[in-house]
Amino acid sequence: MTAATVPVIDYTRLITCILYEGGAAAVLEMLRGKGIHEAHFYSVRGAPIGRSSAVSGLPEIPKTEILHAVVSADQADYLYEQIYELARLEEPNRGIVYINRLSRSSRNILPSEEELKAQAA
Repeated sequence: MTAATVPVIDYTRLITCILYEGGAAAVLEMLRGKGIHEAHFYSVRGAPIGRSSAVSGLPEIPKTEILHAVVSADQADYLYEQIYELARLEEPNRGIVYINRLSRSSRNILPSEEELKAQAA
């Protein structure tokens, strides 16, 4: 039996969005509604330069979230615009979004339950 090779996809882009006021869940839902399932976000500590804590001496509870989405090259510009509008990034200190070309990526296809049972037997 020969080992299956993983197909390499070389026309993908990584959209990264840093949101200082949160809101990544809404962006993730918008992406899911458009058929993008290769996305995730997480919360981090940090704020734009020059923003001070609301109460002096106490640390600010950050709302900053970072979202990553892998999309095909032909969708990247359209989704960039959709994220920009939904997250209101035209407003100061809301966040940033940028796109990077991925040198390669591969699909993550999970086996069905029948395939798992057949392998176990």
